[in-house]
Amino acid sequence: MRFDGPIARAGSRGWRALLAIAIVVLLGALVARDFQGAWYEEEDRHRVIAKLAIYWCSWLLWPTLLLLARETWRTARRRKPAATVAGLVALALCACFTWARFIEPNWLQVRETTLGTSCGVRVALISDLHVGLFVREAELQRLVDRLNTLQVDAVLVAGDWTFEPGHDLRSTFAPLAGLRHRTLSVLGNHDEQRPGPPLADELQQALAAAHVEAIDGKRVPLGRCELQGLGDRSAGSAERDLATSRRQPWGVDRAHRVVLTHNPDTVFDLEPDEAALLLAGHTHGGQIDIPVFTKHLLAHATDGGFRQGLYELKNARVYVTPGVGIDKLPIRFRVPPTIDVLAF
Repeated sequence: MRFDGPIARAGSRGWRALLAIAIVVLLGALVARDFQGAWYEEEDRHRVIAKLAIYWCSWLLWPTLLLLARETWRTARRRKPAATVAGLVALALCACFTWARFIEPNWLQVRETTLGTSCGVRVALISDLHVGLFVREAELQRLVDRLNTLQVDAVLVAGDWTFEPGHDLRSTFAPLAGLRHRTLSVLGNHDEQRPGPPLADELQQALAAAHVEAIDGKRVPLGRCELQGLGDRSAGSAERDLATSRRQPWGVDRAHRVVLTHNPDTVFDLEPDEAALLLAGHTHGGQIDIPVFTKHLLAHATDGGFRQGLYELKNARVYVTPGVGIDKLPIRFRVPPTIDVLAF
């Protein structure tokens, strides 16, 4: 028996209203919980709330996708071409956003590149983890598990560990203690300066507790080469670290000198004979790859127009990794998170 009178329709509208209220309350509670635990500057509180709202409200993409599929199927059966085409376009757009939000950011890739044999090493280069608002400890643990499957001599981290993380950094980064490879790290702009809270000292302590070696301003052996760590350029740390390193003579010739830093534009601060290879991140590869637009944006966002991959410059070769995390928006599109395994 089917009830479709005014009372039944009113009841149906009532249940829908209750469901909508319940969803709003749940999403609000999740945003409030994460906001309470986030480490942020006071002037950034509204920005943090907005980003958390985007993060949690994006889960509504799944029911929206199902509803659009159902309505498009219905209009197709009723032979309404215009409505069907509109439904298919809306369905395709929703599917793209769902992919970019939930699938691609978790689709961790491993890319192998040979840069030469001067050092005689294989390293895993990663950057831009951005643990915090969008990337949680579960994602960090999955990254550690994947890194542990690789046959490499060391893991190099080119900065930007954080993105408004929780206050207990030691607990947040505890999964890193499970890495079976030697791990060397420098900090990025989110770690050293705005955007982001002043957490550099606490972060370095947390990383040290997880057996991650900070090499900002230091030089360490790496195979037959020496690896120079430089802090972030926009924070002024790269300039400071370069001044320090230039007072210490290299133990190897130029062909065996490698620099690890966050911002690839740091290559323009090097002297022509200072290093052969610079490893960096920062660009996220654009994070959202829209033909023409992303290339144009990065051409203006970095001095060298860097995106990802290998660049041959006069000062040095530059290799830019697209990173493994996300910031600004919790999506990646046509730029999956990548671990770069480099042989050089």
